[in-house]
Amino acid sequence: MDNHSAGFGKTLLRIRKNKHYSQQYMAENKIHQSTYSKMERDLIEPTLGNYRHLLSRLDMTDEELHYIMNEYNHSEKEQLVAAFMNLSFNDVPLLKEIREKALNYLGIHTDYIITDIVHLTDALIILARTGDILNARKEAIPVWKRLEKLDGWYLVELGMINAMLFLFPIDEAILISETAFTQTKKYAGHPSATKIATSLRYNLCLLLLKNKRYEETIACIDELIPAAKKAGSYRHLCVCYLRKGFALAKTGNPEGQLLLDQAFQLIEAADDPAFKANLENEYNLLKEQSKN
Repeated sequence: MDNHSAGFGKTLLRIRKNKHYSQQYMAENKIHQSTYSKMERDLIEPTLGNYRHLLSRLDMTDEELHYIMNEYNHSEKEQLVAAFMNLSFNDVPLLKEIREKALNYLGIHTDYIITDIVHLTDALIILARTGDILNARKEAIPVWKRLEKLDGWYLVELGMINAMLFLFPIDEAILISETAFTQTKKYAGHPSATKIATSLRYNLCLLLLKNKRYEETIACIDELIPAAKKAGSYRHLCVCYLRKGFALAKTGNPEGQLLLDQAFQLIEAADDPAFKANLENEYNLLKEQSKN
């Protein structure tokens, strides 16, 4: 297997010895003894079936083994994708850093996902600096043209859809988010899928709010609040209170201001100045955009 060729045997040997497992235990009558020995010496690569068997005997996932093989770190590509997917707000210096690393990676490798990240960081930087969604959308068009042709979206594609959702016109964004959300249900119980599905909902709520569809925003957030409370996530709860409070205030409901106050009281009590600054920035942007 090409993606396990460098250091796989040495890593396998090290883990086996650390666990005090014998070669016989690892092979378990599924792999010939001489074949197993050659794998540990990096003379041959395991077949897919043998590789899965070895993971089972090691009590490890493919992800953990890769991590160990890479000296207890994620690969360069994994780090790039994770950095991009984990962006909470449009931090321009961080976006520029990710973009530069992505371009350096593409100088050596051909990679669709990293190319997507370059396009989307360009779009996010434009949006953060100018608020010009039309120009930002132009940068993201190549990504969407690639993704819309696919027969199905897997986790990494779903993450890309989530990252670019705000660039679509609202009605199109609603349809795309529902399609993406349906795709995440195939991964029931998978932590990454759960995270993407939750993030899709939050991003859709913000889009609805920015488009002054206040009743839909309130309904969307009402679905998120119980999960935020159950998870004990004060950040998610603050975002919910802020966005619902703003929507309620815009409909003339006096409970809106109470929720807004609650959001800022909660973040103040949490003593999280960085997130408080982001929350205040979102609130100010919402107020400014609602005037137009």
